[in-house]
Amino acid sequence: MSRVFLFLVLLALLAVFVIVAATALRRALEAGQRAFGASSGQQDEGLMVPTPFQKITYAALVVLLFGVATGWLGGL
Repeated sequence: MSRVFLFLVLLALLAVFVIVAATALRRALEAGQRAFGASSGQQDEGLMVPTPFQKITYAALVVLLFGVATGWLGGL
């Protein structure tokens, strides 16, 4: 019985952690959008948008980091 209670407490703590983290992330994103958002006179062309090359390099970086972390590319 104590294991079930401990599991429920752990599950509740995990849920609280996820809710707090999601709230903090949402508030940080909203603050960033307010701080770095486009001014009223600025057009979409003036914003920095990632090029297809940047998107490809970011995807390659994620694959490289995953491969090194799992040992797939690390040789272990």
